Amino acid sequence: MIRAFTADQVRAAEAPLLGAGEPLMQRAAFALAQRALVHLRGGREGSAGQRDAGPTGARTAAGARVLVLAGAGDNGGDGLFAAALLRRRGVAADALAVLGRHHEDGAVALRASGGRVFTRLDELPARGPISLVLDAITGIGGRPELSPALRELLDAVRDFHAPVLAVDVPSGIDATTGAADPGALAARETVTFGAVKTGLLLPGGADLAGTVHLVDIGLGPHLPERPALERLETADAAALWPTPGRGDDKYSRGVVEIAAGSETYPGAAVLSVSGAARAGAGMVRLDAPRSVLDLVLARRPEVVGGEGKHQARVVGSGVPEDDPRLARALEDLRTGHRPHERTRLPGVVDAGALGAVGTGDGDRGGDGNGDGALNGFHPGVVLTPHAGEAARLARALGTDPEQPAPDLARALAEATGATVLLKGAVTIIAPSDPSEPLLSQDDATSQLATAGAGDVLGGVLGSLLAAGLPGPHAAALAALVHGRAARDAALGGAAPIAALDVAEHLPRAVATILAGADRRPPADEAGGA
Repeated sequence: MIRAFTADQVRAAEAPLLGAGEPLMQRAAFALAQRALVHLRGGREGSAGQRDAGPTGARTAAGARVLVLAGAGDNGGDGLFAAALLRRRGVAADALAVLGRHHEDGAVALRASGGRVFTRLDELPARGPISLVLDAITGIGGRPELSPALRELLDAVRDFHAPVLAVDVPSGIDATTGAADPGALAARETVTFGAVKTGLLLPGGADLAGTVHLVDIGLGPHLPERPALERLETADAAALWPTPGRGDDKYSRGVVEIAAGSETYPGAAVLSVSGAARAGAGMVRLDAPRSVLDLVLARRPEVVGGEGKHQARVVGSGVPEDDPRLARALEDLRTGHRPHERTRLPGVVDAGALGAVGTGDGDRGGDGNGDGALNGFHPGVVLTPHAGEAARLARALGTDPEQPAPDLARALAEATGATVLLKGAVTIIAPSDPSEPLLSQDDATSQLATAGAGDVLGGVLGSLLAAGLPGPHAAALAALVHGRAARDAALGGAAPIAALDVAEHLPRAVATILAGADRRPPADEAGGA
């Protein structure tokens, strides 16, 4: 599990160590130099949640040139000290004081190692191409607004066509929210210190960070027990995935009832039930018009037509907003329970059903799980809007639709009492309890931007809810497996795909996850002790 923290949480964790005179900058600089050597030798091992414990026995990168874009603060100091260490390993590392000022002790160390600190890009000696750029302009105190002069400088740096290693966070992003300046440099890798910052795993920042490599500098014991944001990795997915045992039957594995499809959108039902069936549901029931059911049965003969006992509901894909199936299903999710249990009925509200949420329901309240939320849902109900649907739902609920995606997801979850899965390149999951961490998943490929992909996701999620997983973890796991199935179907992202391709690749994606967890040790927690 990747555990991420806000900039304020990281500063609070650093404070006692800095007060005690711990050499945090030297630790960061040493690890940064090691990562630079790895890249200069052509390697890219490491990922978010994995910690760098020390030297890797790196060889000298003969002939390499490194340019540090150094800011005036501690982030620039990290870069300058790292450049000094690289000089001692035979790398031609120099720095550019991009703001006209620099960290004095770091500059002294670099000069003592034979390096130089320039103030203008045209002062750089013409000694061959730049091999690697270290972006050390701003750190966790940076803002997502760059000055016109700095944007112009970064445009010139792009002309080097050199890979970029971001120091702690890419300059020009908000380390907490992920908001980013359009002129910020995209990194091949971000070497982040002490803890993964939430902004690296959220829209904007995630697009610029590249691979996130965590360096342990001793913050773990001082970080909050509960992170601000979490992300599932392979080992987490394998541990959560509901694998049947010898004593299970179709009912114990979970029965999903899906209300999907219509005369206008019959294929939505095929996609939704395929997602549920291929993700391992014990039984899939379909509540749909006869013509739609016939179409589905021709493709998936194991589907059972009509309503019946079920452990989870999925409603909305291809269903018009005035269809009576919506009212029945939404009422079931508000008041129903799983068969022979006191547990409230979980489910998925997607597409057309989202338009019925918040309309004429002002007198509905929660029952202790929804905490008086407008629509009386509970955390086991997952709303799955894309950005446009989320904005429309926000307006219907009287919530600002223009707020950043993480805040919007939180607001919708609080207003409805449900878990919210906000679909996008980075999928955000907001639990209904605001004290619980957000989750974000970034497992897919841009090829997944295709009609019907959300219908498949709803089916996958319904199967996991029917198996008994709690709403937020079921949502994150569904997003992960759905994204990896799409990547597999798209041959790593190179080939175009259709939504049904994603459903058909779900078993292979699950098998790969389970096999991968057997081969690899669990990743260290970000900032863990």
